Amino acid sequence: MSYQVLARKWRPQRFDAVVGQEAVTRTLRNALASGRVAHAYLFAGPRGVGKTTTARLLARALLCPARTGAEPCGACDVCRDAAAGTAVDIIEIDAASNRGIDEIRALRENVKYAPARGRYKVYIIDEVHQLTSHAFDALLKTLEEPPPHVVFVLATTDPRDVPPTVLSRVQRFDFRPIPPETLARSLERVLAEEGVAWEPEALPVIVRAAEGSLRDALSLLDTAIAYAGGRLTAAAVAELLGAPTLEAVRAFAAALLGGDTAAALEAIARAAAEGEDLAALVRDTLETLRRALVLKAAPRVQLPDLSPTEAAALRELAEGVSLDELLYVLRALLDAEAEMRESPEPRVELEIAAVRATRRPRPHALEDVLRRLDELHARLGAGQPVAAAAGPVQASLLAPLEDPGAGAAPAAAPAAEATAARVGDAAPRGGAAPRATPPPAGAGELDTAWQRVVEEVMRKKPTVGAVLAQARPVELREGELVVAVAGNHFHRELLADRANRELVQAAVRRAVPGAERFQAVEAEGAAGEVRAHPLVQAVVEAFEGEVVAVRPRPPEGDGP
Repeated sequence: MSYQVLARKWRPQRFDAVVGQEAVTRTLRNALASGRVAHAYLFAGPRGVGKTTTARLLARALLCPARTGAEPCGACDVCRDAAAGTAVDIIEIDAASNRGIDEIRALRENVKYAPARGRYKVYIIDEVHQLTSHAFDALLKTLEEPPPHVVFVLATTDPRDVPPTVLSRVQRFDFRPIPPETLARSLERVLAEEGVAWEPEALPVIVRAAEGSLRDALSLLDTAIAYAGGRLTAAAVAELLGAPTLEAVRAFAAALLGGDTAAALEAIARAAAEGEDLAALVRDTLETLRRALVLKAAPRVQLPDLSPTEAAALRELAEGVSLDELLYVLRALLDAEAEMRESPEPRVELEIAAVRATRRPRPHALEDVLRRLDELHARLGAGQPVAAAAGPVQASLLAPLEDPGAGAAPAAAPAAEATAARVGDAAPRGGAAPRATPPPAGAGELDTAWQRVVEEVMRKKPTVGAVLAQARPVELREGELVVAVAGNHFHRELLADRANRELVQAAVRRAVPGAERFQAVEAEGAAGEVRAHPLVQAVVEAFEGEVVAVRPRPPEGDGP
């Protein structure tokens, strides 16, 4: 067959042509130039990143009789045989099909023979992790002390399956996945040398599908060129790989950032209808939004794999949203990507994420909030009413004192000055708190008696006693002591507990003469006034919030 696939045609023939593994090739070249060649190496890394290629280059350099530096001459008979794959002193063994102890015994018998033409015999054992444990044991002695003319090069994609006893006998080199921008440059060079016309938008799709493997990238490139009839187009690559086009990804990202729920769901439906990989849509959108985030957060950063036109398009994409919104959408997609791997309905997971991202809470800029508060403060200072209406104010817990000179009952207090009093959750009866009457002449004695109640409960249950310490007795009527409790729902729930209630009631009977029962009502007078204050209402409206609790300000030095 006259045609040779790109992955074989463009296999590097020199160390400096190996792509993306500068640390490995530099170390090996220095070792060859200085004569510090080890007897055993382990090349570990993912597929298609140059492990076997580098092993062959090392073998050719060791066998070349005319080599003066690190690179083989490429002109002698040994170099030509090695390039053609017919060198008898370079023995390549596939450990996946020669994994037993018998094959290793044969290898041990052959290593003692001298090389046929070169200075070394090089054994390249590919996928060495496939050897059995007994085969590894049989190889250990030879691997540790081989004959002077033998060099072992072990290659594996899974070094974790290689026994530690083997790892300790070799020099290990870790091959890394090739960066996307390096892969893209390599593909551009191959396309230029092959004379193939291509669209720049097609290369990123191939690079992402290759996942750091140059061999995979070249194989995909070969297939895409054949599919498109001798040229490389973005549409052909997208159809071939089932990946979304760049325009579709940008449109989906724009819908998410713009809060257009309908457009985002339509993009998902279109991708599913056309048989595209939804996971690829999420990955590509994530990468687009990541680049937009970098460019928005650090405008001076120059991403190496972006042209000026693409960078301008990404800046325009993120122009109308804040960094917090970008982070929110990115997090929603990251969560969706993780959920899609496990879910039996990945499309539903993606649609949920799209709705969540488009209906995200809109953050208020600090400057905008401050401006609105300044405007409200200015309106209040000028006596203008605020838009928020004051909440209803309940009747006062304490009735107004009667005028001694008046024979008739006093008029009701104005509603604007009344304070609220309603039965708390701890009240034993439903409905509103009873209408209060003025304290008796011995109000001071009632306060003193209440202090005794607080002290007794504090000794037995400090948590309940601390709540009672913030309460005040209102009245003693028909054997029932009414106490106003200041606090939040936690305090009311604490006093509503049956055991706590019985504890307080027993203390009340002992300390308060004439008291048989105990009733707690919520002291809402001051809280109601605070909630109804125009400035508080304005702040609640500006922040779209609510007042959860109103606490008295502690005296100076008492607070944290």
